Amino acid sequence: METNGDLVTVKDVQTYFPIRKGIFSRVSAWVKAVDGVSFAIPNGRTLGLVGESGSGKTTLGRTILRLIPATGGKVIFNGQDIFAQSYRRMRRLRRDMQIIFQDPFGSLNPRMTIGNIVGESLTVHGLARGQKRRQQVAELLEKVGLSPTYINRYPHEFSGGQRQRIGIARALALNPKFIVCDEPVSALDVSIQSQIINLLRDLQKEMGLTYLFIAHDLAVVQHISDYVAVMYLGKIVEHAPAEEIYKNPQHPYTMALLSAIPQPDPHCRSQRIMLRGEVPSPINPPAGCPFHPRCHMRIDRCCKDIPQLEPKGSNPRHIASCWVTK
Repeated sequence: METNGDLVTVKDVQTYFPIRKGIFSRVSAWVKAVDGVSFAIPNGRTLGLVGESGSGKTTLGRTILRLIPATGGKVIFNGQDIFAQSYRRMRRLRRDMQIIFQDPFGSLNPRMTIGNIVGESLTVHGLARGQKRRQQVAELLEKVGLSPTYINRYPHEFSGGQRQRIGIARALALNPKFIVCDEPVSALDVSIQSQIINLLRDLQKEMGLTYLFIAHDLAVVQHISDYVAVMYLGKIVEHAPAEEIYKNPQHPYTMALLSAIPQPDPHCRSQRIMLRGEVPSPINPPAGCPFHPRCHMRIDRCCKDIPQLEPKGSNPRHIASCWVTK
């Protein structure tokens, strides 16, 4: 999946969490939150990462930034192995890698003014202080569509959409190259979601940003992503250019997610694919294809053998792990 000009390359990343029991806290099992994920994001492009809650999307995003320790694999950012960097070197790299959190209120310190929230990283990295920092913060607020006069106000004085704009301004403060957008619009009203997505697209064009855009809604991802990866139970089950995914989905899970998107045309009736049951436990995943207990297309082989990601259809960049589709 790698191409020339990839800014971020994820190679077989694993993130496991131990389950401990007994007096001596011995490890009795592992939660395989991320289990062998690989993909690449070209410079200046957006990869949409989609899946239900509990599929491992957020854990993967934070593992890529080394906010959560990885169990295995590699993340190559701008030619450097993130997991192999020292603390001192990693501190420098963090200027180029930022995150926008899902909760626009919980991610902002209620005791800090907007000026201190946005400008804190400038002080920590020794880039600006005093009047220079105040000027840069004012410019960042204007860039995300907020008035510089808000600099002395507190998070509780703003709406959800405004707070998310503050979070975006904070992420932009160090002029990064790569931003993990961790469901940045899921907590917002639908009317505000489109404004934030348009803002992110404009900033990408202006600053040449590269995004990993995490979401559970394929309709949201469609408007911002160049590529889409569908994640289920810690694994990527389908990966393709965005247009290809929406026109010709190859994995039954992707088909079910697409069928759940509401249609604005009342005369266009799509047949909803209802998924059975809940997402299985990552502690004890089912044998064979992890999706087979809920799949409407499963065959006997799905219950026994694990399918690998392989090209599907006419586009060699469209890969999926399914025994049924060709």
